[in-house]
Amino acid sequence: MSTLMKFIWIATTLINLSVFIWFLIGATSNFQRSLDLVGMPIMLLCGIPSLVISIISIVILIRKWNSQLSVSTMIVGGVFILILLFCIPAFLNAIDNTVVPERVESDPVSRTSDQKYEYNLELINMSHRNNQVNLIIKEVSGQTQKRTIPLDLDAKEIVALTTGPGSDWQWAVLQPTETPEKYKLTTTEKLGMHKVYMIDVVKGQSQEIK
Repeated sequence: MSTLMKFIWIATTLINLSVFIWFLIGATSNFQRSLDLVGMPIMLLCGIPSLVISIISIVILIRKWNSQLSVSTMIVGGVFILILLFCIPAFLNAIDNTVVPERVESDPVSRTSDQKYEYNLELINMSHRNNQVNLIIKEVSGQTQKRTIPLDLDAKEIVALTTGPGSDWQWAVLQPTETPEKYKLTTTEKLGMHKVYMIDVVKGQSQEIK
């Protein structure tokens, strides 16, 4: 009975730890964002207690693995197993409600003043650590595909993003320069910050002008 109890106890502990890690990775999008209103209560009510119980369980099992479990220890183990089993569905439910697909926001497509290119900005996962701001540009004439040019800009710095009204607004303005195929990109007040970049359309590169 003692041996069977040990195997059930350790199996439950390992399963709970695995699901907890899965929950933590999923709820934070691989640690790229903080816990949301669904994940935080689960972490406080189930995550932290189950983690503490799992650590205590592992310590007890390591110390008692080569000896018989006392009745009191088996009772404690039974309580721990029930708590850990109770937490597993909570973790799984939180994963279903917190894992979200990549979020992309963009402004309307505009044209450069020389009418050579169409462009707009694309903000990806603004609240995540791995956020990305891209300039999407496409030559008006010809069959060339859209090009994505990354900008050295942390989207989390944007604190006053606004849109509209209608479709005649921009987060940035792309203007031609005296150098062929090089354009100056200037953010507008609707992006909530002022940045200027030199865009090399041919190389697909951007460089911030400070």
